[in-house]
Amino acid sequence: MVSMKKCNYVISAVTGVLGIVILILSARLGTGFKADGGISTGTWPAIMGGIMTVAAAVLLIMTLVNGKKYEEMEVALKLPANKRVYAVMGIMVIYCVLLRVLGLYLSGLILVPALMWMLGERNKKKMAIVTAVTLAGIFVIFQLVLGTKLPEPFFM
Repeated sequence: MVSMKKCNYVISAVTGVLGIVILILSARLGTGFKADGGISTGTWPAIMGGIMTVAAAVLLIMTLVNGKKYEEMEVALKLPANKRVYAVMGIMVIYCVLLRVLGLYLSGLILVPALMWMLGERNKKKMAIVTAVTLAGIFVIFQLVLGTKLPEPFFM
């Protein structure tokens, strides 16, 4: 078993690095409001990167302050319940790769049902409806209302 203190340090480091990378990459896309209305492409990722960076710092500070308590707590990484979490993490990595290749909508057609399946949903009609509503909502909010450019398939 591993101590919670060690896990918190690893999670803080990984989340902090990812948050900073997201901030840097989103700055290249441009952040803030456009002169003609809407927001720049990198604004939402920058907000997410900022939240991740702050969360990593808070976790690190909490771990430093309560180090003795977290040292005594043990984390069982091989529990059956954790395997589902690892599978969802794997699905998200695959989604990130597919996003670059297939674009947001086609990869979303794979992601939403895959996550629902992992979380125990077996009704295919519900899965289809939730996927359609989710992707339609993304289209309306981000493309029609906000005018944000979303990832497209490599063949378009």
